[in-house]
Amino acid sequence: MPEITHNTNTFENSKTTGAMDIPMQNALIFSPSLDGHRQVYVFVISEILEELGFRITVAGNMQEKIFNSFYIDKLKNNRNIIIIDTSKYEAGGSKISLSEFINLQTISQAGLTIFPEADDHIPLLTSQIFKRKRKLKGRVVGIFMRPFYYYRKRTLLNKLRFLKHFPSQWNTDRELFFEFFLKRFSLLDVSFSLDENFVSNHRNFTWLPDVFQQYAERIIKPDEKSSQRRWIEKLKLFQEKNKNRFSFFYFGTAQFRRGYDVLLKLAEETGGCFIHCGLRDKDANFFYDTSEIISRLKNDGLFFETNEYIEDPLCIEYFFRSVTHLVLPYRDFFGSSGVMLQALEYGIPILAPDTGIMGHRIKKYNLGITYSDSDMSSLKTQLDNFKGMNPKSFENDIKAYMNFQSIEQLKIVLTHSFVSKNKTLSQPILQKA
Repeated sequence: MPEITHNTNTFENSKTTGAMDIPMQNALIFSPSLDGHRQVYVFVISEILEELGFRITVAGNMQEKIFNSFYIDKLKNNRNIIIIDTSKYEAGGSKISLSEFINLQTISQAGLTIFPEADDHIPLLTSQIFKRKRKLKGRVVGIFMRPFYYYRKRTLLNKLRFLKHFPSQWNTDRELFFEFFLKRFSLLDVSFSLDENFVSNHRNFTWLPDVFQQYAERIIKPDEKSSQRRWIEKLKLFQEKNKNRFSFFYFGTAQFRRGYDVLLKLAEETGGCFIHCGLRDKDANFFYDTSEIISRLKNDGLFFETNEYIEDPLCIEYFFRSVTHLVLPYRDFFGSSGVMLQALEYGIPILAPDTGIMGHRIKKYNLGITYSDSDMSSLKTQLDNFKGMNPKSFENDIKAYMNFQSIEQLKIVLTHSFVSKNKTLSQPILQKA
């Protein structure tokens, strides 16, 4: 039996007051991992459910080691939320069996179940196929982050390998799941994707704006983390000393996939300065020697890093607005980028790889420029071009696109999926001048 924590204190000034006129029911949010963006997604979903009058249970691995627990702590301190620790299940809950999950739904009396990152639970969802009498209970909603297979087509050799291993891998294969199983066997009531290009070719999916971080920042009280604003003055001084240099900005925890080391390398080679709002990961492995590059940049007064998880909305906004252009040298990544959308909200154009939904958005909606994925020479060439571009030349197109990627749209579509028939948001159709 998983450990259950029920916050029993009176919930004063409950936000359910004035909630929509719907029957009170129970909602289960299942997210074994709560690291990184997942805790933000769970936090936002919980806020919307609470406003709608749901009783909320969050099931996650509370023993997981994570970099920062700011939003998890908020969930734990919310007297209106029940917490279930999934650490006792296999792999902390990420390999939970169908019978165990149905039992979890029974324990929480869930009429609505939400998977904030359903990509991680394809084996669980496909296990319903041969157990029609043991399907998941109630209304089930899944959010899918990254249909990488859609952009990374199988080679002939990979197709042959897939056929060879089909008996043991059929229930984990994403292409088979998205293209056949999900629709054929109605494995979910609502299937969301953050990728509007993917949704335009998959009618059983609904597009979901990827602005959870912005939504969370709006919820946080302005003075809740005001102590972090000491970084604003420090950054001002740093930029005054480097006012004639191009700034490379990295937001979030340092990661290989997101090109932390590439940005450092570019800053050093081009005489730019490096600004990092977020934590450094001592255990991460990078292609370039980040310690050596950082040391050299520090010696020249060109390195600025908080090495602190920043939650204060005003502080985050200041860091983004401190740059005019944003370079995102992601590696082998085909999904949506929350950092990209945060920058666009502030009118900042993007330089990113030409692949996946990031490349699609930039090219289709004129949100910046792209370079050939994983090609350093192409990146450097396009960087030279990018620096010379006036950010205002992208201003109108960015505003038009972000009218669709809005927290209002996010709330509308989630609300409709939770309490009524699903509201469909088609991909942005923007008029070009």
